[in-house]
Amino acid sequence: MDRDVWNSHKWSSARGREIEIEPGKPLVQRRCSRCKRDFVEDASTGERYAVYVSVFSFRRLPDPVSRQWLGELCPGAPLPYDIEVRSKLIENRAK
Repeated sequence: MDRDVWNSHKWSSARGREIEIEPGKPLVQRRCSRCKRDFVEDASTGERYAVYVSVFSFRRLPDPVSRQWLGELCPGAPLPYDIEVRSKLIENRAK
């Protein structure tokens, strides 16, 4: 991933939030305070992907969304498409 793209975001915390959902698999969660996008980085592999953050878990967003978010500069504000993607996850979870 392009370093400039990653650094175009304004992270809520410079170091991110360190979490461990599965034993022995540390993750770092980051949230952009401008566009409100959430990402998780696998500390052991360096893999990054877009996530939806709920109260108790992280739900990985579809790969095309991750590729898009990781490949474009921060849009500077939440986008309608981003809100739609999150809403669909919430709707599907309620079913």
